[in-house]
Amino acid sequence: MPRVIIRADFDDIRFQCQRCGSCCHHRRPQEFDGLVPGDRMKEFLEKSNLIYLTRKDIDRISRRSKMEPEDFVDTLYEYDGCCVKVEDSGRKVILDLPVMKSRKDTLCVLYSDGCSIYPVRPNACRLFPFRVEEETMPSGDIMLNIRYNPSCPGIGKGNSVDKERLLELVADQFMQRAESVASEIRRLQAKGAISKEARVYRTMPGGRCPARSVEP
Repeated sequence: MPRVIIRADFDDIRFQCQRCGSCCHHRRPQEFDGLVPGDRMKEFLEKSNLIYLTRKDIDRISRRSKMEPEDFVDTLYEYDGCCVKVEDSGRKVILDLPVMKSRKDTLCVLYSDGCSIYPVRPNACRLFPFRVEEETMPSGDIMLNIRYNPSCPGIGKGNSVDKERLLELVADQFMQRAESVASEIRRLQAKGAISKEARVYRTMPGGRCPARSVEP
């Protein structure tokens, strides 16, 4: 089993959220199609700024906002609570991970004169201006490097960042996503729905995938 190593790639810094909303704009790089192959994943993650949601995030936001998940959750395929799809007779395994919806101007749908769900905002929002860059090592281990956006107006203000709390947030977010994906893949494998020659793809949510035969 590969190990997951989390590293805070910065020295001691101070940060205090200014509630300016600059992090509430979601970037979707247009040079990518709906399906992003594994060999372009790193490039996609570097160029995008999407707020990935866990099931816990979705449940908390629904209770707080009284909204149905489809009103604020964005996926490539129609959202049905599952994040793994298969196509092409099981030769394509597609991770359609839910992200926060945004308006045409890229602003989060839940932002209106400030964050309307701030007390229950997703872990990905709590992390900002820190972002996680995922890297697969030659050994197969996964390195999660935590870096930050130096242009954020909150950097240099307030108290020193609690690195231990930051590491906990990253670990919790990663494990929730990994467990969700793993359980769905096991279910699909048990049904014989995944080919031994399968390639893994990631989706770029934001558009709607044309209707096609997909194994949920």
